[in-house]
Amino acid sequence: MAENEFLSIMVVKTILEDYTNRRPKSESEWYGPWTAILTSFFPVNKGYLVTPQRKIVSDEDNTSIIPDFVIEVSKITTPPLDKRVVLIVEIKNTQHWPSRISSLEDQLLKQTSAALADNAKDLVYYIMTIGPHWRYGVKYDNGQGLRHLIEWRNTIHDESSFKELIKLSEKIYDID
Repeated sequence: MAENEFLSIMVVKTILEDYTNRRPKSESEWYGPWTAILTSFFPVNKGYLVTPQRKIVSDEDNTSIIPDFVIEVSKITTPPLDKRVVLIVEIKNTQHWPSRISSLEDQLLKQTSAALADNAKDLVYYIMTIGPHWRYGVKYDNGQGLRHLIEWRNTIHDESSFKELIKLSEKIYDID
């Protein structure tokens, strides 16, 4: 690991530890650290593009909604130039723990289903976050629900969380 990468990880770790200890007033404070994590694990020079949500999901009344901040990671392929969603990350602030788990899962089911219908092919991974709490899983294109691959973690800035993110990134790298 290059010195620049190590320093970047240490800065993000410090920010996340601070946010874990003092609950941010705004959910948007979590967006920067998560974007930094995702761009570190899925850099453009390895064929990935990290973007804010580009799809708008409709609710039951067929009106377009963007209820939460969602980040998508797409795998870029050529030729021809194509982007395939491989990871969706949905972020909520700390005060929603644990009361919003069910609604977060419902929203992620909509987001992953929309990605599968669009361009995600057979599966799409997801990360759900509520403040420092997070978990990841996969949604297959088989009509079933979300499949959680780890239990809820209560911190994102520790060594074991870093190892879990490495495991997830390796699963995503293996997508053809």
